[in-house]
Amino acid sequence: MKITASGGTDGASIVLFWPDNLPEDADKVLNDDPIALVESMRDQGKLIWFHCDGDGGYSVAIFVRSDVPAELMANCGDQQTIPNLVVRGVGYFGGMEYMFKRDATFREEHPNMCAPVSIPDGTYSARVYRTTISDAVYDEWLLKHAGAEAKTYHDIHKFIAIGAVAGVLATLGTFCYVDEYIWYGIASITFVFFAIAVWMPRSERYKRFARARDEFEKEYPAYVVHLT
Repeated sequence: MKITASGGTDGASIVLFWPDNLPEDADKVLNDDPIALVESMRDQGKLIWFHCDGDGGYSVAIFVRSDVPAELMANCGDQQTIPNLVVRGVGYFGGMEYMFKRDATFREEHPNMCAPVSIPDGTYSARVYRTTISDAVYDEWLLKHAGAEAKTYHDIHKFIAIGAVAGVLATLGTFCYVDEYIWYGIASITFVFFAIAVWMPRSERYKRFARARDEFEKEYPAYVVHLT
């Protein structure tokens, strides 16, 4: 069985946790001293605390009593082992700041940042990996699944989006310092860049690229968990 999930963090900490594993006073403790609670739960084998580079989005692939594909395993490293990982009830993958025992209000306000994960209850031996995916592997995947045209289209969109942001800074920065005709010219160009940046993601080429990118994250996630 393979299970995939995506989540994110604004606190540079990603976890896979099970509310049923947390103590009764977890909601209060999470407000007062979340690190201490997470360390304790990790040491008891009741959650996974992933090594994390910083804020942003992350993905995980969980292989339950099935082998990790060789092509994915070749990109796995930074292993940690949890001899007895206790799985009870529905789990959640995402930022530590979204953890809860009963009060899931914050997670419900940001559902994309902490996704539910359903693993059969039990006690597992867990091996946890981080993946290191080269740009070459990523580019080859996108070319194969989205096509060169869609990838080029996406690269152009990135350039235009950067241009739009630069245009805003230039428009604000030159408001009091240049002739009004020059300023209106800068503002007009910025508006055009913004309009194009908003329109391009609606095209089929961009959507095809986005689908390929999402599929890549499922096949080559940031983390791999092997449960046996």
